[in-house]
Amino acid sequence: MKRVQGIYRGLGTAVKIGLGFIPSEVRALAIGNADLDEIYWTRDMARVATGAGGIARASVANAPAFALLANTAGIKPYAGGELVTTASLAHQIAAQSVAAFAGDRRGSIAAWTLDTLANKTGHVDVGLTTATTGVGSPIDILTSAGALVRAHIVALSNDGDAADEVTLDIAVPSGRVVYIGCMWDWVTAPVGTRMPQGIEINDVTYVNVASNNFALIAVE
Repeated sequence: MKRVQGIYRGLGTAVKIGLGFIPSEVRALAIGNADLDEIYWTRDMARVATGAGGIARASVANAPAFALLANTAGIKPYAGGELVTTASLAHQIAAQSVAAFAGDRRGSIAAWTLDTLANKTGHVDVGLTTATTGVGSPIDILTSAGALVRAHIVALSNDGDAADEVTLDIAVPSGRVVYIGCMWDWVTAPVGTRMPQGIEINDVTYVNVASNNFALIAVE
């Protein structure tokens, strides 16, 4: 059984995400906002007309509301095979398969300094490349005690090279930065890409709002 999870970027119009397989179950969540909207979808939902696009849950902050979605307004299987002729977020593939986003993104960054333990804030010694790294990026730090710790950037002021500009999800002691990854797990597919199988998200209200980040969990 295959399972993937990560972060994609919303567009506000239909988005195709190449997973490498057609999933049997999907959860997409609007992370980083108080409502935490989500769509839950299974392939069995697609076997009937009502709710074929999944069920949406809107607003954790207020009274939750639920809605059944048509496959033209929610999530549906995507067979892939399409040739990308224009690079945009309408076609997204794994960041690790695109050179501009793959692998270690730290550049000349070498050190992490924990400035305020209580706030889990600190800074790196050289500014982050904010086009590919920032909120959501994994960061591996080898502490002075010899422990290799993986954290994630959850907030960023400026480019992170001044005191308390970087907030991590855990308080990591000062140490050597050995890896920084891309802040998204799916990114724009380059022109000439043959799209893998995956899903198409036709929703534009809950989990596909332009310039917002969303979490995806998909199981084959």
